[in-house]
Amino acid sequence: MNKKLPYGISNFKNLIEDKYLYIDKTEYIEKIENFHSPYIIFLRPRRFGKSLFTSVLANYYDINEKDNFEKLFGETYIGKNVTREKNSYYILKFNFTGLNTDTKEDLEKTFIRTIKDSFDKFIEIYNLDISYIQEGSAASIFENFLTQVSFKIKGQIYVIIDEYDHFANELLSFQTELFSSIVSKTGFVRKFYEVLKKGTEFIVKRIFMTGVSPITLDSLTSGFNIAMDITRYPAFNEMMGFTKAEVIRLIDSTVKKPLDEVELKELLETLQKNYNGYLFASNGKERLFNSDMILYYMQSYMDSGKGPESLIDKNIASDYGKLGRMFDLKNKDANMEVLQDILKEEEIEGNITEGFSLEKNFDQDDFKSILFYLGLLTIDKPILGGVSFKVPNYVIKELYFEYFSKKINEELNYELNTPEITKAIREIGLKGKNDNLIKIVEKTLNKLSNRDYIKFDEKYVKLIFLAYCFLSKIYLVKSEYEVDSGYIDIALLKQANMEPTYFAIFELKYITKAEYEKEGEKIIEEKKKEAIEQLQKYKASQELMGLPNLKKWALVFVNDSCVVNIEIEQELI
Repeated sequence: MNKKLPYGISNFKNLIEDKYLYIDKTEYIEKIENFHSPYIIFLRPRRFGKSLFTSVLANYYDINEKDNFEKLFGETYIGKNVTREKNSYYILKFNFTGLNTDTKEDLEKTFIRTIKDSFDKFIEIYNLDISYIQEGSAASIFENFLTQVSFKIKGQIYVIIDEYDHFANELLSFQTELFSSIVSKTGFVRKFYEVLKKGTEFIVKRIFMTGVSPITLDSLTSGFNIAMDITRYPAFNEMMGFTKAEVIRLIDSTVKKPLDEVELKELLETLQKNYNGYLFASNGKERLFNSDMILYYMQSYMDSGKGPESLIDKNIASDYGKLGRMFDLKNKDANMEVLQDILKEEEIEGNITEGFSLEKNFDQDDFKSILFYLGLLTIDKPILGGVSFKVPNYVIKELYFEYFSKKINEELNYELNTPEITKAIREIGLKGKNDNLIKIVEKTLNKLSNRDYIKFDEKYVKLIFLAYCFLSKIYLVKSEYEVDSGYIDIALLKQANMEPTYFAIFELKYITKAEYEKEGEKIIEEKKKEAIEQLQKYKASQELMGLPNLKKWALVFVNDSCVVNIEIEQELI
């Protein structure tokens, strides 16, 4: 029987009772219980299955769920390999999403309301006759609650905190001073965690915390220095997110009509290209798919036999949109250098910072590390004493180029006309004409040409060209696309669920104003000849050979003008 797809469901009990598919991650319950620290911190990017996993933990250890154990876990790994501590704790769960970060007062007020809601739910679930103080600081209320509970229960508490840093990440992007104040020695968040640490001395036996970034952790260190961060441990690399085998299992369990070998291969290629690539431990066994994005895509695929028009879930897009402001954090110029390296696909090396603070020096390694924890960069490979980073997949690369387009817009102080850009790319797809796209690029270059601080070169012009191609979402856009005999500058290839009539490759050359004034038409002819020869010698990859009506254009720009725009008719060999 086909299972229902659990898109957006983070309550494990509901998921099982309503017969949704569950990708079994319960082997990690055993690993966590046997780990040498009972206080665990685990970080992953947004929408990576953190909330569902905390719900799995809560149901497994809750004394109230003892009678439901077989129903909930009977078909799972942990149901067949039970641990000593199953159903032996009172579960106190916090979720710090949705707090009001407008002002410090608003934040503290909603923080207190959130923890009191958790206390009240705890009292109701376990049917306890408890009253605790209602006024005062979060720390004083928490401390009083734990004291009162210690007199009423005979067991111990497992504290589960979901998205411990959600509000902090919101603040980091635009209110760093407020962030610093709430986690300082006298800050109310710091004091709250000091009480949690104190609680481990008499009633709190285990703690499991999830979040995105370790910045808050470093700020809390002296107040809460008991937890182990297992984010980058190889043994836990696959604890959240989907492996390839899990994605295949999901497809087999949910798609109503079984896919043949070719259909499955094509679907997996699309999913891998767009949503795979994440590696969180340098020696991790497997790269992972973003679980939310797989469920998002498959939801559409199950209904219509094809994926959604937009390859990125709007919920994730809005999250990453806010996080774009991270590029304004601390040293903006240094951050923008990192962005340029990412877009130009330069090698990005660094050390992953496991704990950092905005009060200390904040260097490029720290910034790259933030991008890593947010899922905007991932580990490519380990190198001596550090790692090489890369963009994990196509949809994340698309987000970078969208952000770059916005930055161009800000620099130029004019409204970027996205519908106009989309129309220009659509003309390539439907009519095989690139004239309007060239005009838009020329307009941008003209406005940028008097900015002395911008180092105009071929790569920068190519970035603008690429950014506009990405904005349309009509093609799968590739830069430095590798074929047998070289690297094509820009390729507009088949995108999932898009059916253009024409596809295209571009070879782009750039001549500075100074070079042109020195050498004149001669250098234009040289660059034009070079571009044409490169297009003619490229051997078509399998991907290109399968594309009908492939347009091949040689482009030469002088300063802010395209002086050569020639279509090469000869077939690729």
